[in-house]
Amino acid sequence: MATGCNGTSSKRKLEVLDQDAFLQKSKAARLRRSPEGHFIKAMYSSLVDSIITDPEMMVIPLDDHSIVRGHAVFDTCTLADGKVYRLGIHLDRLFKSAKLAKLKLPFGDSEEENRSRITDIVCQTCVASGLKDAGVRFFLTAGPGNFGFTTAGCEPAFYVSVLTAEKVAEAKGIGEALVPETEVPMKPALLATLKSNNYLLKQDGTVAEGCVANCGIVTKDKVFITPPFDGILAGTTVRKAMELAKKHLMGEALKEVRQEILHKDQLFAAQEVIMFCGDLGVFPVTTLDGCTIASGEVGPVGKELKRLIWQVAFEGTEEHIQLTY
Repeated sequence: MATGCNGTSSKRKLEVLDQDAFLQKSKAARLRRSPEGHFIKAMYSSLVDSIITDPEMMVIPLDDHSIVRGHAVFDTCTLADGKVYRLGIHLDRLFKSAKLAKLKLPFGDSEEENRSRITDIVCQTCVASGLKDAGVRFFLTAGPGNFGFTTAGCEPAFYVSVLTAEKVAEAKGIGEALVPETEVPMKPALLATLKSNNYLLKQDGTVAEGCVANCGIVTKDKVFITPPFDGILAGTTVRKAMELAKKHLMGEALKEVRQEILHKDQLFAAQEVIMFCGDLGVFPVTTLDGCTIASGEVGPVGKELKRLIWQVAFEGTEEHIQLTY
């Protein structure tokens, strides 16, 4: 029986592992969680400037300030039928987030050079994954270097992951719940406009956004309304939805598309409530706080916006980068 640090008896002695033993145990632990295989198929790390496809090697250093201080931003894009979709608009937001978070760019000071390098890295990582339809997430961090309060001595880091994603073309209704600011305080505008998770209903009863999703409604007068982007994330998917609604749904389906302050009572009175996220995510809300929205069925605007967004992603060419495998 081993002796503990305080001189008392300990029932088990922890192993000190070498590299091979650690990787073997790490694989066994992963297979317990995901016997069918890991959902991340490829990862890039700027620290080694290479792509990894072995799940056991998909790691970031413990002294990376994304862990030490939460000093990091991220964004996403979509791999649709072998084409990288809307990477440009997501990089616009990544660079804006990095500037607000006071993060150094990983590939020199030039945003143009970083945009070019990151675009190439994302495309190559997608090809290495072997997937044609996938989610892509990329992270920009202050990097590893210390456990201190400042980033002195840290190397800015950039990571990309390509992961399996469920492909669902149909718009399906979901249930949602309101979370008031009195229970979950609003983030300051600086933090709320960065790419981060947020569960928000303002203290004055107005609607902000959902968890990683923007909210929109269709009124009985056929007006599509989303909250203004003051103090919330300017979601790329809801912006695309507004663009497509103006282009394709004006007339019989909609009379107007606009942004204005939304009150929670408007959600319960709406003909449709829809959440938008993740390039392809259009989620009609059929119940809210246990109350049925309109008929309780997915509405025509939600169905059509899902169809249009799906069509643009998988059949369009304007915001795509075609990959060669």
